[in-house]
Amino acid sequence: MNRRSFGGRAASAGVALGTLHRPDRPPALPRPRVTGSRAEGSGTDQGGAGGPAGAARAAGGSRTAPAAEMAREEAAREETAHEVEAAFDAVADHQDRLSASLRAGGRIEQADIMEVVGYLAQDTDLRAAATRRAAEGASAAEAVQAAVEEYARAIGALADPTLAERATDVRQVGRRALAWLGGAGLARPAGPLVLIAHEVGAADLLEPGSEVVAAASVTGGPNSHAAIVARSLGIPLLLGLDPAVLDLPDGAEALVDAARAGLTVHPAPGERAGALAAMDQARSRRAALAAERHLPCETLDRHSVILRANVATAADSEAALRAGADGVGLLRTELPFLEARRWPDEEQHAAALAPVLRELAGRPVTVRTLDFADDKVPPFLAGAGPDGRIGRGLPLMLARPDAFTAQFRALLTTGAGTDLRIMIPMVAAPGELRACRALLRAAAESLGVPVPPLGAMVELPEAVGRADELAREAAFLSVGSNDLTSRILGLDRRDPSAGPAHTAHPEVLAAIGQVVEAAHRHRRQVSVCGDAAAHPLVMPLLIGLGCDVLSAAPAVLDEIRARIRRLDAEACAQAAREALVAEDVEEVWGIVERRCSPVLP
Repeated sequence: MNRRSFGGRAASAGVALGTLHRPDRPPALPRPRVTGSRAEGSGTDQGGAGGPAGAARAAGGSRTAPAAEMAREEAAREETAHEVEAAFDAVADHQDRLSASLRAGGRIEQADIMEVVGYLAQDTDLRAAATRRAAEGASAAEAVQAAVEEYARAIGALADPTLAERATDVRQVGRRALAWLGGAGLARPAGPLVLIAHEVGAADLLEPGSEVVAAASVTGGPNSHAAIVARSLGIPLLLGLDPAVLDLPDGAEALVDAARAGLTVHPAPGERAGALAAMDQARSRRAALAAERHLPCETLDRHSVILRANVATAADSEAALRAGADGVGLLRTELPFLEARRWPDEEQHAAALAPVLRELAGRPVTVRTLDFADDKVPPFLAGAGPDGRIGRGLPLMLARPDAFTAQFRALLTTGAGTDLRIMIPMVAAPGELRACRALLRAAAESLGVPVPPLGAMVELPEAVGRADELAREAAFLSVGSNDLTSRILGLDRRDPSAGPAHTAHPEVLAAIGQVVEAAHRHRRQVSVCGDAAAHPLVMPLLIGLGCDVLSAAPAVLDEIRARIRRLDAEACAQAAREALVAEDVEEVWGIVERRCSPVLP
């Protein structure tokens, strides 16, 4: 057993040991079916010019096959087409069962992703391309493989990254159909498994009945479906590995260490022991941090910080409450509708919201209205902009008051048992917020219910410039640090290097400080609900600038609380003052490391 190592980029943190398994390993294609004088998929007469058919032609024999032989060949091709359809049906049925299982467990976002893969298995264009090849003489496996690759290449070439991401899902449908055709079924070996693939798909990580502990992929992006799912499940995921990793045999022991961004096959005894120790240490650390959930979220000098959670599913809500969150600072509502072909109606909104809000009765819940953008484009908005891009989603929402009203009505009914607040994303001017309030007020009056607080997200430089006007109009302000940082610094938020630590840049901090001052001047609270709220090099600065609420993923709330409890608010304020006059973000990181880096359990 030779030890081998592969380097990549970490898309989800953690350390894990498991058995190697490649879910996209190409199955052995069945040999072409021979019928009469032709081999299916060969495109040539059996035996070539020297074969029986060639000899007959050379002798001046009949060039037309007997009717019975043609009928047998036609029947064989019809049977092959039925095999193709059955393979796609098997995949669609499998995905439907997986989606239903996830949905029953409250994992709505993951269920939606699996449902999309099921829809692709039912795609009429994809099926037609495969059955056409079968009718032309290809074997079922050859027909599926060729059609899937052609379809995936066409989707992958699209300029829109969200649509192009579906090429991975198409290939996943293809390989599952091929596995079914090859007789392997759709089952998977027992875990714990470390998956390797050309591109790991979200369904690979969510397969029921198998324990996936880590994954590694040759291609894929940090914001792919698989990366999102991996982070939500706490599964370490590596991207960008050498394609040679795909030649490794199934069944080998593999170690994935996201901190080192490496995968090791047949790790040495010392490496294996180190990994097990790291995994034990991580479990102990999580337990130690969780033990402080009952303690107040306040600094050493008794400055209180409200700690809330970012959620999208009922499972997220449950995790947030277990982690001791005060409530929800961001409930994302667009995720169930990223594959929608028309604006969702009130009933569809209510169906998506009810399971999430049911868990949060009596708690503060800030719900963000639909936040479609160029990296989150549903089919019904594809090409809505003059250059194929939609830009901000808010103007499109305001242009469809019926669609906006449908969401407001669903929120007012399903959120009645919570301390509901509604937040409008990507606000650029006070007039937009006033237009939203008019629609919300009309919806509330039609239902005979009070109008809940309406706030604005500050994610645009122009919103920062009008922070005082927005604070006067809004019930609260929320800083979307991901978009605000990207726009101020000119970064692509999909770039893996554009991480949350860049929110510590002096220009971004100055913008956040301006928002906080404006909000407090009008006695409004300010929350931060981007990834920066959890970053150890940024979070102390947010406290120092005076942010009132920090909202982050449920999985990191314990660490945020523990860090806050070991910080001094005045030291954070001093660090923020120094950071505002620093030359660059690297200098700011140094300031935080010197002044605000407590030792955690």
